[in-house]
Amino acid sequence: MTTLSPQQILLAVVLVVGLATLCAALAPKLRVPSLLLLLPAGFLLGLLAPQFRMDAILGGAFPIAVDLMVAVILFQGGLELSTIKLQHTDRSVVRRLVWIGAPLTWLAGSLLAHYVLGLDWPLAFLLGAILIVSGPTVVTPILNFARPEPRVRGILMWEGTMLDPIGGIFAIVVFQVVRLSTQDSPLDAVVSLVMSFAVAIGVAVVGMVIAVLACRAVRGNATVSTQVLLGTVIASAAFADFLAEESGLLTALLMGVAARPIAKRLNTSLDLAMPFFDTIVAFGLGILFISIAALVPSPEVAQVALPAIAMALLLILIARPTVATLCTSGAGLSRNQRVFVAWMDPRGIVAAATASSVSATLVATNVPGAEELLPAAFIIIAVTVTVYGLTASPVAKALGVRDETPVS
Repeated sequence: MTTLSPQQILLAVVLVVGLATLCAALAPKLRVPSLLLLLPAGFLLGLLAPQFRMDAILGGAFPIAVDLMVAVILFQGGLELSTIKLQHTDRSVVRRLVWIGAPLTWLAGSLLAHYVLGLDWPLAFLLGAILIVSGPTVVTPILNFARPEPRVRGILMWEGTMLDPIGGIFAIVVFQVVRLSTQDSPLDAVVSLVMSFAVAIGVAVVGMVIAVLACRAVRGNATVSTQVLLGTVIASAAFADFLAEESGLLTALLMGVAARPIAKRLNTSLDLAMPFFDTIVAFGLGILFISIAALVPSPEVAQVALPAIAMALLLILIARPTVATLCTSGAGLSRNQRVFVAWMDPRGIVAAATASSVSATLVATNVPGAEELLPAAFIIIAVTVTVYGLTASPVAKALGVRDETPVS
């Protein structure tokens, strides 16, 4: 990799941060989710100025930086989940979507990756696992724009946020199986999965208790409270990853879910820190989408473009409606509510980050077809974001499930 001069590094930062900020500013004016602007902007940056990509600046630290920023975003997603109350039947729907729907989505994605994209079975199973992931990074902006009624929003928020770390960990387990060597075995992958969950739970509890106690100590100081939360989440996610590979994302999500209950028990409020924290997350999200999208341009893009688009449309039109129909039956949802749940399954930054990480490793080890993994995943992510981003609001209106309460 060519070493960049300080001036080139500064210019790269200007381009990435400037594009992310411009997209965030233009999106409300154009009345579209910012994701619809961030993905093509990042792709064009990688196509026209690949020397200014963030991985060129950070080198081996780039995937670590991505993981830690995603952890912060997941923490915020967990915080939002703690404020969303689900009916008993809706909790059942979320459990089905996560524990039944995700495996079915994996199976459908794997079959399509093999028969439509032409990937060998190991890579097909890996791409199918990556495409399980949805997440708050993409679901939240689209739902904020479409404004479905609270019950539907709650189900989709819980599903997307839960699938982020669970799907990410599962994708890593499949990845470990794909790259079997004398040191690795399927049993090692299973042990890794169990260790990831155990470490995540332990570190999340300790980290969140420390964070809440620190926030109580600086009560009334919003700036320091924000710094405490941000620093504790990053440190906890990094320490969890140090102890068990890929456990940091689940740690961050669990910390977010546990934050408000622990704070309430310890007579502490986190509300003062939230506006600052939300700004940090929004800024980081823009940087992430620009940076990941810039990795995609390669000679393989043209080769996989049409099959990947076809695969994305099949996931949208057949796989998701089938999964949602099965998982929402008997839950007391109206037909139109079930239809909207079936019309919402975008893929986000965790899927993109996972694809970029595993594809780089597989390409480096000369796994046949690995160079097609990231372009295919990006195209599928872009298609789902575009389709759902443009149609979510009109579909919600047409189905009569849009929340018409005036925005304060």
